[in-house]
Amino acid sequence: MVLVEIVKYNFEFNNNFFGFALGFSGYTIFVLVDSIIKLNLVNKYPVLEINFFICLFAFIPMFVTLAVVGNWNTLINNKIHIQLLRGLLAVICAALIINSFKRHALIEIYPILFSTPLILTILSHFILKEKVGIRRWSAVLIGFVGVLIVSRPGTIHFTWSLFGLFIAAIILALNILIIRRFSHSQSSITFAFYGTVVGLVISGMYTFQNFVRVPLEDVIIFVVCGFIGGIGSLCITGASKILESSVFAPIQYVQLVVGLIMGYLFFRDLPDAFEIIGSLVIVFSGLFIIYRENKLNIRPLVSSKSRIRDMFFRGD
Repeated sequence: MVLVEIVKYNFEFNNNFFGFALGFSGYTIFVLVDSIIKLNLVNKYPVLEINFFICLFAFIPMFVTLAVVGNWNTLINNKIHIQLLRGLLAVICAALIINSFKRHALIEIYPILFSTPLILTILSHFILKEKVGIRRWSAVLIGFVGVLIVSRPGTIHFTWSLFGLFIAAIILALNILIIRRFSHSQSSITFAFYGTVVGLVISGMYTFQNFVRVPLEDVIIFVVCGFIGGIGSLCITGASKILESSVFAPIQYVQLVVGLIMGYLFFRDLPDAFEIIGSLVIVFSGLFIIYRENKLNIRPLVSSKSRIRDMFFRGD
């Protein structure tokens, strides 16, 4: 019995470590892609053209995954209208985020996007009729104070791009609600695949009408960003399947640290006191909400014994 328990513990530890590594890698890749887009692309090309090429080349790792695992049937879908809605929301969200790269540092952008758990709590209460107690309402209120500290409305620091980021955070929360509602019948790679298809079509319609010629050196950058961005998405999908939500959800905040590092390395950006204080308020509010939701068992936890093959193709 002792040997069995030891083997079981080691398996779960290795599985959780692998899941954490996937999540950390995925979110780090996202920050790297954001940094490359901000440095090399956002001031040269329309926002939707950037999104078009990112979606186009993100298909490469997605198709490779489908080919290796060999489960194409997972793409057969009876919820096309839901996938179309998610894809449309994702395009709007991506456009708002990419547009913000023109005027704002990564350390300004990420804290506002991290208001998503706060917004999700509000939407869950009014749309899913979840009961929200005084502790989580307090965390939501404090978190939005952090958003105000970072964005500083009414000052020269505030721009419509920052307001657009808040809209993007609302859209992210809506997307999470949709995934939560239909995850029992829709696999993770199905959400990712159709979201990419819709993004490709909608962005492509604009791009073909307003195409800006792309030289070879920028084609290479687009290929790299799309390809590794697709890998990042698959890493995060895999991590969400392996780890329990109480472990997986906080990993997203690694983007704040990595964004600070890359912001300095690429752009010599350093946060001011408002950004540091506001970011800490938002992060701790979000972490507290995640902690309370898992303590109250509001979100069903994912088994830590998920098999590698099941990462992308099994509904939650």
